Amino acid sequence: MGLRSAVNAADMDKTAIVTGANSGIGLETARGLARAGYRTVLFCRNEHKAQAAKADIDASVPGARAEIVLGDLSLQSSVRTAAAEVLDRCERIDVLVNNAGVSLRTPERTAEGRDVLLATNHLGPFLLTNLLLDRLVASAPARIVNVASDAHRFSGLHLDDLDAERGYGFLGLVRYGETKLMNILFTRELARRVAGTGVTVNCVHPGAVRTNLGDPPAALRALTGLFFLDSVRGAATSLAVATGPEFAHVNGSYFVKSKPADAKLTKAARNDADAAELWDRSAALVGL
Repeated sequence: MGLRSAVNAADMDKTAIVTGANSGIGLETARGLARAGYRTVLFCRNEHKAQAAKADIDASVPGARAEIVLGDLSLQSSVRTAAAEVLDRCERIDVLVNNAGVSLRTPERTAEGRDVLLATNHLGPFLLTNLLLDRLVASAPARIVNVASDAHRFSGLHLDDLDAERGYGFLGLVRYGETKLMNILFTRELARRVAGTGVTVNCVHPGAVRTNLGDPPAALRALTGLFFLDSVRGAATSLAVATGPEFAHVNGSYFVKSKPADAKLTKAARNDADAAELWDRSAALVGL
């Protein structure tokens, strides 16, 4: 039996949105969802790369229903415009995968004056999810998957310095880890808020994956290529959490290697008081 014929007919009516779907883990996550029969929206910043990703999926997945929405997660104005387009085009949203992220070695600011890592890795997904949440609830059962990282172990949360005025730390790793910690705390607080709605939200550590995140030096790319996962395997956990029937009712968990792994979270990542405070401060920063 071919893959397309094996797809659950119910999935043919479902829509999935994947941010950062133009390359790496995001592309493979989108491909996997398209292969499972989902209408798949590639939420991307760069139109040329997005078109190339769509062509790649169309060529590799017979009958794929991939389409593009352009949006820059680092800019709240762009997120709002893109979210409005998604809501206009998608009568239902069954899966939202907040995959896009960035890593920098030194601090940068967006055109709106926010720290780039805060804006892209946390505030953008936070705002997008909130703008789409009513549609997800109306489409329930629905799932939200946030791509976090074991890099959350590199840092604690600095609620009084969300814009990183203190700097990024060694090679940007401390700051990157803090934004990944924010992803986990956001997941936990959102899970509490959506409990009972039919929407679940979980976060995942994709593993040590060789990607171009942060534009690493060529020598480092070569070294990680020997030991790190490829993007297909890196997307496996996101796909499992987004589509696995065994996880249909799991809410607020952290997944590693396609299994719940909450025991691996640091104390900072399990601080629900901080999660609630981060939510309130984030909502103020994005005008919710």
